[in-house]
Amino acid sequence: MSHPTISIVGAGLSGLVLGRCLKQRGIPCVIFDRDTAAAAATRYSYGITLYPWAYRPLLRYLDMNEATFQKTVAVDSFIGGVGRLSRETRHGLSETEGFRANRRKVEKILRQGLDIRWEHDLTEIISEEGSNSMVFGKGQKLQASTVVGADGPHSQVRKAFTPDSNFTILPYAVYNGKCRVDPMTFEDKFAPHMNGANVIDHRIGQTLLQITIADRTENAVSISYTYSRPARGVADLGFTPERSAASASRITDQLFDEVRSLGALEAPFGEVFDAEKMRTDRLLNWLMRSISVDVAELDAGAGRGILLVGDAAHATPILGGDGANAAIQDGIDLAEYIVRNGTSDPAGFYGTKTETWRSYVRDGEERLAKMHGQAGANL
Repeated sequence: MSHPTISIVGAGLSGLVLGRCLKQRGIPCVIFDRDTAAAAATRYSYGITLYPWAYRPLLRYLDMNEATFQKTVAVDSFIGGVGRLSRETRHGLSETEGFRANRRKVEKILRQGLDIRWEHDLTEIISEEGSNSMVFGKGQKLQASTVVGADGPHSQVRKAFTPDSNFTILPYAVYNGKCRVDPMTFEDKFAPHMNGANVIDHRIGQTLLQITIADRTENAVSISYTYSRPARGVADLGFTPERSAASASRITDQLFDEVRSLGALEAPFGEVFDAEKMRTDRLLNWLMRSISVDVAELDAGAGRGILLVGDAAHATPILGGDGANAAIQDGIDLAEYIVRNGTSDPAGFYGTKTETWRSYVRDGEERLAKMHGQAGANL
């Protein structure tokens, strides 16, 4: 069966996995991304938790065994680690536990051999006479019979056929910070309390403190940390759902006052959650967003040859969500659907996925509540 070239918008996890799987099966595809190649090589150096149900099916498309994959992409691969999550787990990974990977390392492997057109910022899709014209920011206009939107929660592809799909913004104040420490400091002040783990957390009432290792190199250990709690009404400066994306970096004194009010913290949390040190870190005020595109709207897009995968179709909150794993699974599943069925009935793909996608969003919202001591909370 001959296949037309598949146009994929977004060189993130779902787009790269889809491209890799299609290429492996001899189906032509091109990936378009708004970033430059140089920016793509340095972006997304943070930790993601990968579970066996998502990454094991990918291994045959990468021609890698599980041990090699873990040792290549784990956040602590530099020191021979395999991204162990819990400080209580001592004897390897269980079937369900998974491991902590560096997203940049994962994407570097996936990009190998793919046709990626950088500096293509999609602005519009025009559909007419059974074909789609993709319009990019620099004036490029390209024809495509099948377009796959793998361009994240703020998907431009989704806006082409469902411009009114809105996020659900969950009522949490969440701050994320990034800092780096030298290896000697890490071994002295962090390692004794982490017991080989790459993720540790500490809850005080409904406030959750979390420290995760993003990457380790010869010269530094990159740390990501979050301070999160349920929102506290309209006067809460940490929860401003109407704010612009650009204002995420505007951090008010409320955060630092709250951190000081926690008092003395056990190690290593006191080392990270120090109000004065945090002022010098890269801090962002995150919104916990979710979105689940209506099936009728998905089908309408498919009727024009436009499909969505990953966060473009079913974004889950950053905390508690399985976005990376869902993106990987979507890429594999769509590629295998195209291999079996071609592209004449793209809506048929959604029939295999919609219930699973709803569960991703629902489960992510429920986990977010439980993380903050709100089991059974009505969000």
